[in-house]
Amino acid sequence: MKKPWELSRRTFLRGAGTWMALPVLEAMVPSMARAQTAGIVPPRRLMTFFVPNGMYPAEWYPATSGEGYALSPLLTPLAAFKSDFLVLSGLGNKPSHSSSVDVGHVASTSTFLTGTWVSEAPLRNGISMDQLAASHLKQYTRFPSLELGTRGGTSYVLHNNISWGANSTPMPKETRPDILFDRLFEGMNPNQSAEAAEARRRRRLSVLDYVKQDTTRLETKLGREDRLRVDEYLTGVRELEQRVQQTRVVQCTQGARPVEPVDVRQQVRLMLDMMVLAFQCDLTRVATFMYGEAVDDASYNFLSVPNGSGGFLPVNQGHHTLSHEISAGSLSQRMYSAICKWEVEQLAYLLGKMKAVQEPDGTLLDNSVVLFASGIGESNVHDTLNMPVLLAGRGGGKIRPGRHIVYKDPLNFNTQGVPIAKLFVSMLGTVGVNVARFGDDGDGPLPNLT
Repeated sequence: MKKPWELSRRTFLRGAGTWMALPVLEAMVPSMARAQTAGIVPPRRLMTFFVPNGMYPAEWYPATSGEGYALSPLLTPLAAFKSDFLVLSGLGNKPSHSSSVDVGHVASTSTFLTGTWVSEAPLRNGISMDQLAASHLKQYTRFPSLELGTRGGTSYVLHNNISWGANSTPMPKETRPDILFDRLFEGMNPNQSAEAAEARRRRRLSVLDYVKQDTTRLETKLGREDRLRVDEYLTGVRELEQRVQQTRVVQCTQGARPVEPVDVRQQVRLMLDMMVLAFQCDLTRVATFMYGEAVDDASYNFLSVPNGSGGFLPVNQGHHTLSHEISAGSLSQRMYSAICKWEVEQLAYLLGKMKAVQEPDGTLLDNSVVLFASGIGESNVHDTLNMPVLLAGRGGGKIRPGRHIVYKDPLNFNTQGVPIAKLFVSMLGTVGVNVARFGDDGDGPLPNLT
């Protein structure tokens, strides 16, 4: 029998056409335990963070392995999380080499999570690892998966997609933070129309105003720790809502459709924040974040490097261009490394947000696996056999982080790396999706992760 202070995992805050999910609370533990006894997988999350154009090898790979390894220059932004992630060196994606499209950036991106060969005409690709997970876990959440990114549509679908469904179907990405917020927090109730949501915004009401009475009622039933957890969650939702509202185009008439934030830094942080909240509230257990696209040549004027004369120069050359001009110590190499390091800093931000979310059996990061990688290793030689790969989180206790694991010498381009598809078999297992193989060469789990 359910006790008065026990809550179902599917408890929502309700009010005036709005539903809001709650984070995992101690009051939900008994019902979650019963579900686990019945064979239902407890909330475990799987996330992939893709970056384009590889990483500068000389500054990416640590010089030593094991638990006592020293962070390489590009990994220093992750110093506070060294015990929370694995550096996996010597993993590769050989199937991309047999593809009938550009073996470099395009094939390595489109096969990044599928581990299969790919063709353009006719369009052919395998199901991606995240979508296989979503097909098994969709019964537990409102959204089977979230596909997020910073770049929208392109005529070249193989450039711009890492998430693929069955029958070679690319999964469209959401790049607009404001639309994503509406989808996650204002669209919980299908009876609330888009006009009602817009009317609420015009009256400058928060989505939290609609559930205030239900929130007060709920908090009277919760213990101290749960009340604090709910307060922290609602504060986070409101702060995020305010930041998203600042990106909306203020208009009195229909006008043009609001555009994406101009500043990619703001866009990335907002998308990552909302993904964390979606995990926290069990709105989804699977997400991909595709930063940029396959041959991304954006410039980074907000970054700078020393000019050798006591001053600094902005990183005003294209990312893809710089990735092919990596003569050690050159200005272009230093600019390229600055971009790589900035990307790692975004991962550090994500891990900090996830580690700050407390759950009854650990943190959100403890109960997740987060893959951070590029489909290509050294961009200059289009190497897909030695990919830069990090795996963060503990997968609910199935992963032992805090180490650098070397599967083969990542700087030896003459020998094939261990299939990254084997890592996908292991990642799927952490969220309760047990498969014997994945992709063309993932013939079992990746060893040494536990």
